[in-house]
Amino acid sequence: MVKNYLLIYSEFEISFKEGTETEGWLNLLFETNAINEEIFRRHRYLCGRIRRMLISSCKKLKENK
Repeated sequence: MVKNYLLIYSEFEISFKEGTETEGWLNLLFETNAINEEIFRRHRYLCGRIRRMLISSCKKLKENK
């Protein structure tokens, strides 16, 4: 059970870091005019939502381990 918890938790943390990196790439793409503002805002919003869900899931995993 503990191994399963650690595996899931570490996967969520990795996903969170990937989301942060994706936001960085979105910023770069927007600043270099590779994507327009609408696409930038929509995808940044989605990344933020996913990251908030991952944070919430990590907190719940810690509480219920």
